[in-house]
Parts: sequence; structure tokens; C-alpha cells
Amino acid sequence: MKFAFRGIFSVAMLSAVAIALAPSVSAQLPPPGFIFELDTVHPGVLSTYTQFTTSFVGDGNTEFVSFAFREVPAFFAFDDAVVSTGGGPNLLADPGFESASFGQNCNHNNALGCPPGWSAWIQPIDVSAIGQVAVNGNTYGCNVNAHSGTAFWCDGSVEGYDAIYQGIATTLGATYNISFWLQDDSGSAMNNPAIDMFVYAGDHIPVGTVNIGTPEPATLTLIGGGLLALGLISRRRKTVK
Repeated sequence: MKFAFRGIFSVAMLSAVAIALAPSVSAQLPPPGFIFELDTVHPGVLSTYTQFTTSFVGDGNTEFVSFAFREVPAFFAFDDAVVSTGGGPNLLADPGFESASFGQNCNHNNALGCPPGWSAWIQPIDVSAIGQVAVNGNTYGCNVNAHSGTAFWCDGSVEGYDAIYQGIATTLGATYNISFWLQDDSGSAMNNPAIDMFVYAGDHIPVGTVNIGTPEPATLTLIGGGLLALGLISRRRKTVK
């Protein structure tokens, strides 16, 4: 069971934020524009690491490839992601998080920074069990170890979706294949909206999300900056097993 400890804000401040975020996606809906939904391709229990694939066609711009999670009762373990084209090399930096340190999550509740090469976004309502780098023997909330190596991403986002992503420079018309390994430790079947995972690929991070990692100028909106200033994405979380 997971509990979120929330700060107290004035009614006026909360009203202003609510008005500013009116177009945003609700807590139980993923941001629009995904190219892969876990519940659609694997509606059952995901008790062991399983590899999934999807693809997109490049438009000649930088495509931001995102892996987004929501797991209300438990946690997803994510590892060994690949983005490649034509049998070429993996275009993702540090795809297995082996260069990262335990707890890195783009400074949510700490100052450890993002995992090398990665950035992160959240839905503004998302405040507890934000994903972070886990390692064998210190697995955050996950009850599993890495798929390979010693590090992986563990995510149990509760109120909304949070994601890690990287920008990939693409060639117009080229097909980019995405693969990754994923496990869920809840023992339950996938269940949108409570237990689900999505992949995105677009010129910007999804609409209704806030960048909490390395700045991507086109997505640091006034609303996002205001939320960062208010500290709405810097709250404590506690996990009780």
C-alpha cells in the first residue's frame, strides 16, 4: 500500500492552479498520443520480465521517446530499452541504467539528478511513488532485480502517469523499432487505469505533462514553470509493504 503526504496550499492558490491546468489530462487517463499500451497487448498478469516491441516512423525532427507508468498498488520494473533502425545500434544512452546511481529520478525529492542520458516528465497531479533508479539489493518498491546487469527503473506512480524519455534525432521516413523488458510485481492483471504502461514518440513530450528533468525548451511552459515554483512536484512519498 502506498501513501502520499501532501503539502497544504491556500484555497486561492489551489484554485489558480486548477484553472491553469483545466486542459490537462485527469489522473486516470494517460496523456494522448501514445503508440503502445500495455493493457492492449498484454492484459494478463506480468509476473516475469517480458520483452515488448513497438515502432514509429521518423519525421526528420527530434522525436522524444517516452516510457510512462502508473501502478497504483505496486511497482513496474523496466530495463534494457532499445531504439534502433535498420538493424543499427541502440540510439538510447545508458539503456539499462548501469551508469546511474540508486535513487536518481530527475531531482524529485532529492538532488541526485537524472539518470545519465535520460530526462523525465509527470502529469502535474502525480505526487507519490515517482519512478527512480533501483539496483539489485536496493530495489526501491520493486520486488525484483534488474533484467540484466545491476540497475533498472522501478516505478509505482499513483495519481497520474510519470515517464522517462530521451530525444532521438530521426531521418524522415525511417522506421524506428523500440523494445524493452518489463515486469509488474502486483500479481494482478493489467487494468487501465490502475495498472498500465505506455510508450510515446513525438516532436514534444505529451500534452498535459510537465518536464522535471533536463530542460526541453519547447515543453517548459509557463504552467510547468509555475508548478515547479509552487513545489507541487516535490513532495514526500512513503511506501508501506
